[in-house]
Amino acid sequence: MKSKANSFRRWLNLRRFSQLFFFALFVFLFLKAEYVGKDVLSWPVDLFFRFDPLIFTVHLLAFSPWVAGLCWSLVFVALTLVLGRFFCGWVCPMGTALDGCRRLLFRPREDKGVAARWRRGKYYLLIGLLVAAPFSLNLVGLFDPLSLLYRSLAIVFYPAFGYGVEKAGLTFYRLGPPLTYLSEPVYQGLKAVLLPFKPLVYLLPFLTLALFALVVAAERVDRRFWCRALCPLGALYGLLARFALLRRRPTALCPDCGDCLQICKMAAFAPGKPSRHLGAECQLCLSCLDKCEKGDRVQFTWLSKAPRAPLDLGRRQVITSLAAGVAAVPLLRLGSLARRPDEYLIRPPGAQDEGAFLSRCIRCGECMKVCLVNGLQPVLWEAGLEGIYTPRLIPRMGYCVHSCNLCGQICPTGAIPSLPLAEKQASILGIGFINRSRCIPYTEGTDCLVCEEHCPISPKAITFIEQEVPNLKGEKVKVKLPVVHEDRCNGCGQCEHVCPVGGAAAIRVKRSLRVEM
Repeated sequence: MKSKANSFRRWLNLRRFSQLFFFALFVFLFLKAEYVGKDVLSWPVDLFFRFDPLIFTVHLLAFSPWVAGLCWSLVFVALTLVLGRFFCGWVCPMGTALDGCRRLLFRPREDKGVAARWRRGKYYLLIGLLVAAPFSLNLVGLFDPLSLLYRSLAIVFYPAFGYGVEKAGLTFYRLGPPLTYLSEPVYQGLKAVLLPFKPLVYLLPFLTLALFALVVAAERVDRRFWCRALCPLGALYGLLARFALLRRRPTALCPDCGDCLQICKMAAFAPGKPSRHLGAECQLCLSCLDKCEKGDRVQFTWLSKAPRAPLDLGRRQVITSLAAGVAAVPLLRLGSLARRPDEYLIRPPGAQDEGAFLSRCIRCGECMKVCLVNGLQPVLWEAGLEGIYTPRLIPRMGYCVHSCNLCGQICPTGAIPSLPLAEKQASILGIGFINRSRCIPYTEGTDCLVCEEHCPISPKAITFIEQEVPNLKGEKVKVKLPVVHEDRCNGCGQCEHVCPVGGAAAIRVKRSLRVEM
């Protein structure tokens, strides 16, 4: 008996180690998604998204171009058909984050049963997302747990961490010795390992934090509320896990004991008598096996032939989910494309076909994280409801570096195509336009050469014409007036970024009339 208990404990410890390992790997790859002096990313930083079958399924249903890297998700599909829904309990970094937040923020308490009543919700959400995909409405990234966690880290927690360390280091540096004897080595170590290449600032931090906080706050209601009631990836794994070879025995709660129902963080037992085990909900956490006080009653076996518990989603509810997925298309997609996109909505290089881009982007935030100069920012309303959290270039915050194509390398779905550098440099993001009412040579009669000097195009997309204009004293003076050559400009935004005029720049990049809408 003691040897069996030790064996169970080893499996439980292995599961916990697996959770920590994959969470650490997720964070490690997150940190490696940045420029480190090389033109090519050294690590497969989009690895977790390659193994996401929900992203792969929606990508196929949306008839998007083939992306071979997403086929790795079939490995987890095959493992799920053998082991069950192990991903959620052994691998998923979001699940590990929720377990950690629950331990840190909330006292242990019994579940209120809300998640158990809402457990069908994730299947209805999954159905709606899958039905909308063939109509090229791709909203999976808003609900996929990997995208949600990565986006929260990129937009909120990582920039806040970097800002906090920078300010703390500066404070200790101003205080001087002896504090700097300790603070400087720590700061330099963090700078080399954890801190970003440059200080990061993103739009929508409060909305992003609020959404993540709601997911964490739901743990106060029931354990793993997100996983049990809302997660569409968990729902997809649950559907596959119903046919898994590895199964729990006994297949129902023991008549003289109901401890497993209290132990299980997923409450993976159907209501009624006998309360049957739901393979679609079991995350293979092994807590019931470890904490069973009745000996070796609980086992996981390959040989069970007992009938599987049915997954009754309700015919009317399924039809409603199908209808909602179809109805979302005209309500969201057509509303977004019925009007011209915002004139300052500049997409990443190669992603200027708005409809195709929206149907492929999963809002993961990897392109924003890897952007060399922090120019890619999340969209709120500029592209309609469908475009929320998709990336846009805001040149005033950061331009598109002429010698960089990292965003195309990192995009897991090809929404931003991986273009060779020469092709990327020729890609038209937009066109620069000069606002003569704000441009210094036009308004003050004084030479300003900044935009022309920084233009990376050869031959220059910005040149000068000499002309007499009145200066601030009303005198006629000859100055160099900047002119944009539209046939050369690719809309990189470097001129707008460096423009010395305060507030809105005197030269701004707008969507090109040559870009397919």
